[in-house]
Amino acid sequence: MACAFGLQELANHNAFIRDLEETGYLIDFVGTYLVFYGLPYLDKDGALQHGDWVSPLDLNGAVISPPSNHQAWWRGTRPCDQQGRELRLGGGADRITVTPDLVSDCSFSYKLLDENGVARVYQSFEEKVRTYLDTITAPALNAYPGASPFRGIEVGAAAQDSPLRYPDTMSSRYHINDLSSLLRGKKVAIIGLGGTGSYILDFIARTHLQQIALFDDDKVHVHTIFRLPGFIPNAIGKLKVEALAQQYGQWRSGIEPVVERITVENVERLKVFDFVFVSVDDGPSRLLIVDWLSSNGVPFVDCGMGLTRSTVGLSGFVRITGVDRKAFDDNAGTVRLPTENAKDDEYSKRAQITELNALNATMAVIRFKQHFGLFDRESAATADIFDSVTFEID
Repeated sequence: MACAFGLQELANHNAFIRDLEETGYLIDFVGTYLVFYGLPYLDKDGALQHGDWVSPLDLNGAVISPPSNHQAWWRGTRPCDQQGRELRLGGGADRITVTPDLVSDCSFSYKLLDENGVARVYQSFEEKVRTYLDTITAPALNAYPGASPFRGIEVGAAAQDSPLRYPDTMSSRYHINDLSSLLRGKKVAIIGLGGTGSYILDFIARTHLQQIALFDDDKVHVHTIFRLPGFIPNAIGKLKVEALAQQYGQWRSGIEPVVERITVENVERLKVFDFVFVSVDDGPSRLLIVDWLSSNGVPFVDCGMGLTRSTVGLSGFVRITGVDRKAFDDNAGTVRLPTENAKDDEYSKRAQITELNALNATMAVIRFKQHFGLFDRESAATADIFDSVTFEID
């Protein structure tokens, strides 16, 4: 008999169903059948295939009781191991119609053994599900490291019409899809992919931005990996933008590495962007970029930090400045928007600390999201400076 509720009601009353769905399995509840779609398995020739697993449920209201039936049904050919032998799942050819579009090809009759080698019943439906799923998919996952049983991720990502390769369940979980969508279609550039710029990328890669362009012509050195978020394998010696684009390409499409410094010859490339993060360590370059952006109506936020060593440790500031011509006019040539390099090689003596790079990036991304309306903003200040000693923002 068909049930009056669907998968979400079932998940609300059975935590393991919610866990499997949130992990990324593509699940449906049809009548009294639970269906897992797109499970990877090996056929007799060792090729990767995908099939659908079906099991009836014993329900007490919306709560799933321990299964009275150890059988399950399968749409697909018989799953095999890496030697081409059929897995010992029992059953045989058997057609049941779950829906007109879902008809099984065979049944399984798979039981667990107790400590004496005697077949036993499943203690819970969760045990049944996980036993079947692990048994069917393990050979395929071992043979094809890129295979995944999480078809729900692929389906969810495609449905959201976004460069993100994962469904944005964080936004839906907290009911802020409308705010997250404010970044759809926007094109953003990050100029300078050092400690602060790479953390900016880390934060905005998880959004629905259409394009993120990375401008930097430097390589990754040993000291660089201490400033990048997480750890990027085999990054040393590669160009920063290419290493970062490859790493964050796992998150999303639309990341464009540009192996260039912004100069007077190519600054007009920035006119196509809706927002630009400036994270460079050269005063004249900052002046050129921010002057051009603000003159041409391209919103920006400029990032910077300065730490010196005293007798009791490091002290200094972290700042952001932006987002328009007023910000440039109010601050250019001051500590809030320095346009010259420090004298006597003083800059090279100033420490760069990862947690402050991350803080600098956080401040910049908050200002960026304020600009597009994701965060509220009351202050009209064109620059903000965090003092690491007083722990205050001016």
